[in-house]
Amino acid sequence: MGGIKGSFMSEKWQVGIYLIHKNSKTTKEIYDILDSNEKTYEQKQRNLLKRLEVNNGEKFKFQKLKNLELDNFELYLFYRKHTKIKPPWKEFLKNIVENGEEIQKELKNKNESFILFLYHKVDKLIYAICGGYGAFTIQNFIDDNFGIEILARLAKDKNEKILKSAKEFGITGSIAGIAKYFRNEYNFYENDNFGNIYKEISAYIDKETASKLGLENEETKQCIAKNSFKLNQSITFDEMIKIVSNLNNLLKEDPNFPINEIKLLNSKKDESLIKNLQTKILKLLYENKNNLNFFAENFEFYHKDLEKFLLADKYKCCTYEFEKDNLLKQIVQNFKSKTQNDFEKHILSKEVFSYDEEGNLLTKDTIFNHLINEFEYNGKNYFLINGKFYYIEDNFIDRLNQNCKNFIVNNYISGLNFPWDEEKEGEYNLKYKGQTNTIVLDTITPENIEFCDILRFDNENVYLYHVKKGFDGAMRDLSSQIFTSAERLREDILSGKNYLKKIYEKMQRSKKYNGQVNSEEEFLKLFDKNIIYVLAIKDKSDRDIKKDIEKFQSNIAKFELNELIKKMKSIDIEFKITQIKH
Repeated sequence: MGGIKGSFMSEKWQVGIYLIHKNSKTTKEIYDILDSNEKTYEQKQRNLLKRLEVNNGEKFKFQKLKNLELDNFELYLFYRKHTKIKPPWKEFLKNIVENGEEIQKELKNKNESFILFLYHKVDKLIYAICGGYGAFTIQNFIDDNFGIEILARLAKDKNEKILKSAKEFGITGSIAGIAKYFRNEYNFYENDNFGNIYKEISAYIDKETASKLGLENEETKQCIAKNSFKLNQSITFDEMIKIVSNLNNLLKEDPNFPINEIKLLNSKKDESLIKNLQTKILKLLYENKNNLNFFAENFEFYHKDLEKFLLADKYKCCTYEFEKDNLLKQIVQNFKSKTQNDFEKHILSKEVFSYDEEGNLLTKDTIFNHLINEFEYNGKNYFLINGKFYYIEDNFIDRLNQNCKNFIVNNYISGLNFPWDEEKEGEYNLKYKGQTNTIVLDTITPENIEFCDILRFDNENVYLYHVKKGFDGAMRDLSSQIFTSAERLREDILSGKNYLKKIYEKMQRSKKYNGQVNSEEEFLKLFDKNIIYVLAIKDKSDRDIKKDIEKFQSNIAKFELNELIKKMKSIDIEFKITQIKH
């Protein structure tokens, strides 16, 4: 059947196109409904609307269409009009405004939303376009990797200079997400996103590629690939139908290259494995429910729409309101007394909501779909990221190991020669007190910054050792600690050494650490030397980090080391590594 004709078809709009996944009970039901040969169009329409309302509690109405089908697509359009909450700032300003002024009036602002489903009757896939809050309504229905997968089929290879900007999710490091904007076009090799996952890419598509999408006689254009695919230009409804049809055909092709090196498990092919991994995570959470620090130390907690989530003003779950810091720990505190079965049901089904300062809903999803974690299963490394499981391919691990090995070989120093057996970290550090050209500072933390554990110096250099037991997930905190210290020291040296004066004063007031240096002047003069930060680790076994980096299983630790190397280079401070022996 041809396109709809009429004057409104001259109207154009920038359209984001979504693909509906088949991974949840609700979306499987939606596919079953639309796949049915026994139901009439009206029955499918009513059933589809019911699934929308049950899932979201939002009242949409279906709309009568002039044409129920276009090309191979069956169309279902739903519409919603709703009143926006009065912003709290009206009350805040009420007492300073004269009665009758416009700002005092409680206007009922209306928001409008729509969802249009396009069911491909031949290939049995469901696409959607949305307006207003429509995309929010179907956020749990959409394939979060759809736009990225389309770009992997449109881009010719990793050398093609098409990148305009990118948003990446950091699976490790102190930066959860980062947005990059390139002055000139980049290719995927030039943009170093090692250890990150592309979540959104703005890319150029040339005339040839545009024609593959059904846009004839077009010059180079931009597209945005994320959980949707969107052209940075307005298109007509007929053009949109043609583009969705061509995207549908593209999905039948193999990707030209993998955009993300960390691979998403396939919901069909890996269904049994995904179930086992989910069981492992739920069991891990339940077994540690009484050790709430475990949640803060081993899991990160973010909504997949990272920017909105982090900018939210308040968070709610199970009728309780929470602070942003240690959010998972606070949430679990409220149902840790439940049985294992009920505890796990809460993790999988209870939703976390975030709101802006006006009380508008920004994000919502289950507790489970906020979790970020790295873990090992049957000898392989996996990541849980927002309800999806990823695995790390061997060649990626090989590259990670090689990066670490190159750094360690070229930047290894000695300097902490005492063996470390069963002592606590503080006791080990105190072994160095009184040694020549050495100052112990491990609990001297002005401004809540861990400056260093052990400071050593020679005629040319001052070495700031940060000591840690274990090359593992604890590297997250240590990496952040080292970089924070380095940034603060760099700033302090340029601005008068007031922070260093605080360290000296605190050291002199301490019974444990005073008397290690003769004067403030002598202490401050040390930092006229070349400054070198040193990561000093003690492994829990007898592995040699110089020779056996492959035997260290924590990829988180290796990612963190890579991240820290880059960050220390960015502020031009020398960084080295050493291993403390048993």
